[in-house]
Amino acid sequence: MTKLSLIPILFGLAVATTPVGAELLYQTDFENFPVGDDQWVGTDEWIGNSKGLGVHGIDQDVIPGGGLGKTAFIGYRQPASTFVFVAKPIGYAPGTDDFPFVEVETIVGIQDSFEKPARDSFFVSIWNAAGNYLAGVRFANQPSSYGIWRLDGTATEHDTGMVFFRGELHLLFLRIDLVNNRWSADLDGIPLFQDTPFTATANPVDCGYLAYEWQLSALSTAGFGDNWMLVADTIVRSAPRPIEPFRITSITRAAAGVSVTWPGQKGFDYLVEYSEDSLHWFGDLPGASIPGTDDQVLSFTDLSPTPHRFYRVARTQSP
Repeated sequence: MTKLSLIPILFGLAVATTPVGAELLYQTDFENFPVGDDQWVGTDEWIGNSKGLGVHGIDQDVIPGGGLGKTAFIGYRQPASTFVFVAKPIGYAPGTDDFPFVEVETIVGIQDSFEKPARDSFFVSIWNAAGNYLAGVRFANQPSSYGIWRLDGTATEHDTGMVFFRGELHLLFLRIDLVNNRWSADLDGIPLFQDTPFTATANPVDCGYLAYEWQLSALSTAGFGDNWMLVADTIVRSAPRPIEPFRITSITRAAAGVSVTWPGQKGFDYLVEYSEDSLHWFGDLPGASIPGTDDQVLSFTDLSPTPHRFYRVARTQSP
């Protein structure tokens, strides 16, 4: 019995287009890949292991009437090792620039075992450029741990409290703050976790590889489950830090003058303006133009205020 004949009709999803301000790092709908077993690895710079055994490859119209065309798969047959991976080099390290986020949108689906009694785990993971594991999302197909788990690169796993549905497609969205080592994830628009630590390892934090992985539950390859993961349309992009809500947090008078305080954000410049009548505004106070920085409170003191003076802070995006 073939893999294709046992696939139920799955509902369709579409990956969103790259929003304004983002930079596309990689995108595929697998339409330029040759169809067949072992055709995923080696195309478009994808790498992997357990090659030549039909445990990963490209299908054509595996979902009847689904409209996805070509899709990738990992799993199903007996592999050469108990851990199988397919990975795409991304090679993105933001440093301290204005694009610290990496966003991943990918369509995935887990097909249950049907002839083999074993059930395994499948992962969407991030590795750094040096080949060190950083973090991932685990789709556990085993009854004892069935559900979705967050991995932080250590032996610790965190139960998200969410489950996936076997035989259905899901849209997984990851948003990773590589500078601050935080990340969030949604499944079909429902949060799996929000603003949690990304990796608990000491490994350098960059987006070296996007990987799809299959971990057998058995200790030997003979105990594999013929469950498998479908992978469809996938986008990886960098993104700027979101513009945070902005307001003056305090205006205080002291002997030295009047101090204005507000939260700063990198990528913006600030100008403190004043007015005597709240209609005509001026920005010519010495030192009133201030560049923004992340996670710092900015302030300006007017050393020669009049008894009645209004203040405002104008924020503009840095060149």
